[in-house]
Amino acid sequence: MRLIAAIVVLTLIAIGAGALAGLHLFAAAERVADAKKGATPPPVASSYSGSARLRKLSPIVTNLAAPANNWARVEASMVTDSMSDEDAGILAAHISEDIVTYLRSASATQFEGTRGLQHLRDDLSERASIRSSGKVRELIIETLVIQ
Repeated sequence: MRLIAAIVVLTLIAIGAGALAGLHLFAAAERVADAKKGATPPPVASSYSGSARLRKLSPIVTNLAAPANNWARVEASMVTDSMSDEDAGILAAHISEDIVTYLRSASATQFEGTRGLQHLRDDLSERASIRSSGKVRELIIETLVIQ
């Protein structure tokens, strides 16, 4: 009988300690949440000047060189200096043609892994920069799907 009473007392003590710990953690979480609500996020530093503009390219779908039944879909954007919308549209069309030409000469194994994707990004950015005479600062690959 004493053993059962001791187990009941220890169980009640454990329940009380757990409840107190839970209330303490809940109060601490509320304090942290309230502190985050009042804090303003730090400004995001941009590596581009105020004249830079992000322009989205239309999705590109083409077949790859090897294997012949593989297709690639690329959605990309380019970061350009300030230019008229007409010039940017023409430039975007030329860059899209360059991307299609590049992808048609590449195989799916070239894009495997992080290094493959980094090489693709670097190659396409370099081609875009050359095509635009330096007006395109960077080509950002948003999605790449190979099937």
